[in-house]
Amino acid sequence: MTRIIVIDDEEDIRNVLKIILERAGFEVDVAASADDGLDMMRDKKADVVITDIIMPGKDGVDAVYDIRMEFPKTRIIVISGGGNVTPGGYEPGAIKTTAYLASASAAGADVTLTKPFDREALIEAVTSLAGPG
Repeated sequence: MTRIIVIDDEEDIRNVLKIILERAGFEVDVAASADDGLDMMRDKKADVVITDIIMPGKDGVDAVYDIRMEFPKTRIIVISGGGNVTPGGYEPGAIKTTAYLASASAAGADVTLTKPFDREALIEAVTSLAGPG
């Protein structure tokens, strides 16, 4: 069974992702910080790590870099929801999110998803990286 670690500082996001992915047939553990996620990886490697970018302490870009250095075969999905473009015009946060996601890709992320993303997009990304659960 494909094992996933979800790293996100927001408890609601961690819980929702865990439910969605478990219902899709994956084994899922969650971590509230990049350091906790890396400790989980050292204890029991994951096939896929899903990490948020903007977190207190070590951010997602650093987490991607650390995972790539220590676990080069692990597939990584980076998620971020730092900004959007609205009908009223542009919001500067959207540029910040794009820059973070580009940095994550440069650090070694396999896939980037911008919040909000739908359940199907998440499952498709995990399945394409690791195969069915």
